[in-house]
Formats: sequence, C-alpha cells, structure tokens
Amino acid sequence: MLQVLDADEEYLVATRGHVLVKVWGRLNLDRVRRAFAVQRWLIEASDHEAKSFGVIGVIIPQRLAIPDSLDAEVRKLDDFMAPYLFAKAVVVEGDGMRSSLLRGTVRATSLVNPRGYPEKNFGEITDAARWLVPQIATKTGQVISAEDLAWDIAEARAVHHHLG
Repeated sequence: MLQVLDADEEYLVATRGHVLVKVWGRLNLDRVRRAFAVQRWLIEASDHEAKSFGVIGVIIPQRLAIPDSLDAEVRKLDDFMAPYLFAKAVVVEGDGMRSSLLRGTVRATSLVNPRGYPEKNFGEITDAARWLVPQIATKTGQVISAEDLAWDIAEARAVHHHLG
C-alpha cells in the first residue's frame, strides 16, 4: 500500500518501500518547496528503510503550468534526489497534442541532462510500473506487482481527490 507523505488537489508525493511516486498538476513555489521538504525528510530524517528509489513521476498535461520562475527550484529538487534514484519512469497522461508535446519535451530534457540512472517515458502508469518493478526487485529485492502498484497510485489519487 502506498504511504501518502503530502498531497493536495494538484500534487501528491507517496512511497511504497523503494518506490517514490510524484504526481504533478499545477506547480507553484509552495508545492515545489513542500515536495523538497518531504523528500529531504524521507532521505535525512525519517526511519524509512529505503534510501534508494525507483520513481514514477506522473504529469497531468491539462493541468500542468510551470512558471519560468520555478525552473531553478525544480532543478534543485531533481538534483537533490538524483543520488538516491536508480531508475525513473515519467508518465505524461493523455492523448492530445499537449500530451504529445510534453512527452517530447520530457524525452529531450532527459537526453540533454542525462543522469546516472535510466529514465523512460510512458503514456500509462501501468506501463511505467511494468518497466520499473523488475528494476526495483533487482536493485533492492522488493517484490511487488506492477498492477498492484498502478492500483495503489490510482487509489491514492482518488482518496486524496487528486486529479483523478
């Protein structure tokens, strides 16, 4: 089961063992700072046994708006977590033009700014989970099913009325 660490109607951060889930709708400085604080707590202060994570990042293109003023803050958040990640699946939901453009932007960004872990883009959470789950098992020994993980994410979004 996913443990929700912070959420509101536009944002969610949760974990399940070595899985870190982030769902983004509208970004603002407060949400980015909250995400940073939660992730810092997770790494530095919590008794959470996992210090390495596979990430599923979900982006809701119809809701996403990233003001230019947040670029540096978002980069700081990514840079802070990078040493603790072993894989990242980015899900850009939707089928329209905006989703396609955002998928292309995310793909290009990951090529321009390569990290020390594999990153792959998806259109569906279940596909992302199917890619990530074997890596979690290999790196950490944590065994979960992709379908259970996808269900947990959907349930957390529904419970927290999060863009779902």
